[in-house]
Amino acid sequence: MTPERWQQVKEIFHSALRQEPKERSAFLADACGGDESLRKEVESLVSSHEKDGSFIDSPAYEAASELLTEHQEELKPGQAFGSFEILSLLGEGGMGQVYLAEDHRLGRKVALKFLPPSLGSDPDRLRRFEREARAASALNHPNILTIYEIGDADGRQFIATEYVEGAVSTYLL
Repeated sequence: MTPERWQQVKEIFHSALRQEPKERSAFLADACGGDESLRKEVESLVSSHEKDGSFIDSPAYEAASELLTEHQEELKPGQAFGSFEILSLLGEGGMGQVYLAEDHRLGRKVALKFLPPSLGSDPDRLRRFEREARAASALNHPNILTIYEIGDADGRQFIATEYVEGAVSTYLL
């Protein structure tokens, strides 16, 4: 998805939320102008918003705040994870843990964000996690992390992003 397309989806999404639920279908038909792909994307976001709250408007950790107390197995420095070597834990929140790691294939430091194991078996949360990665990877801006990879290794879902020195909140815990 191009940044321009994402902006269009986002604008229609926010406008649709301002409509009464019974008026949304007619609004979307008009706003999307026959573009079924656009309409389906916006309808998917509206549905997700109504079910879980908006992933666009709030950090992922707010949508999963009930998981803040869940214990998550911590990876240890020096531990191998696929082609990555764990260097340290950067932080954790409701949507997972973020580690500083070395990517041995490309010889660079990365941030690895892991979905908690309990969410990895939830299809809705897994789609949300993947949608977060797709949305961020569709954008190109100095203030947005570059997504290098999304994957599943050792039974754990992860997103590998560029590592940026600074606040851990950068990684949307």
